[in-house]
Amino acid sequence: MTVNFFCKGVFFMCLLTTMMLAPAFANGEQDPEKPAIVMVAFGTSVATARPVFDHIDAQARKRYAGYDIHWAFTSQFIINKLKKQGIVKQNVAEVITELRKKGVKSVVFQSLHVVPGQEYRSVLAEDTSGFRVAFGDALMTSEQDIDDVVAALGKDIDAQQPTVIVAHGNDHHPEFNQQLVALAQVIEKEYPNLVVASVEGQPGIGPLDKVKVISDKQGSVKFVPLMIVAGDHIMNDVMGDEEDSWKSIIQAKKTECSASLGWNSAILEVYFRHLDEALQQLGKGRS
Repeated sequence: MTVNFFCKGVFFMCLLTTMMLAPAFANGEQDPEKPAIVMVAFGTSVATARPVFDHIDAQARKRYAGYDIHWAFTSQFIINKLKKQGIVKQNVAEVITELRKKGVKSVVFQSLHVVPGQEYRSVLAEDTSGFRVAFGDALMTSEQDIDDVVAALGKDIDAQQPTVIVAHGNDHHPEFNQQLVALAQVIEKEYPNLVVASVEGQPGIGPLDKVKVISDKQGSVKFVPLMIVAGDHIMNDVMGDEEDSWKSIIQAKKTECSASLGWNSAILEVYFRHLDEALQQLGKGRS
């Protein structure tokens, strides 16, 4: 009788503990067995563009319920500019410091960069000593990623309409443009009236000449940002009224621009696949 009473007591104590913990995790509090997730983006100071980060955050918290999710920007220039507006954003080092103070043991950093270039590598170079870490790949890291991005962009592309994929590119490190060139080779083959152009580096703005010829005949052009946010580059370099903007160079009768990548659910799925893979890496290392 004493043994039975003891077992029942232990059972009810365990049940009570489970009932007390379950609501906490259901309300989005951190499960101590799960690593912290840090979503890392370049950032933007354009107020109308920032809501895309709220959208991505909402989708991430829905998919990774129970994880402690943080955000970091890699552009200190953007962080400083926002601070002058009274908006506080953290860089990667500041988030790492915060996680250390909280006693976090393992962290996954998920890049929201388009290619594994200069900004992405800056994240890998951060001091993460004392943590078990994994890094989620940038959007276009593998050949499979490029195929997935082409498929994801398909909803914004009319095969008959002159279209420009707007990439950022890099003037100083041509090796970081390799994925953009590879994307151009794949997607331009599938859509003859489409080109990939970049604000910096390769492929540059030369491809706009082809679209200008087509749009002169058809009277329209569509820009599709290959950027997480439709910030300064889209608003000014592409859609601005200055004579050197892409819109002015092409001079189509009708110009339109689709939403940035962060609003595309299929694009987010690629990022989340990379995040899943990074979480699995930590899982395999768990004792």
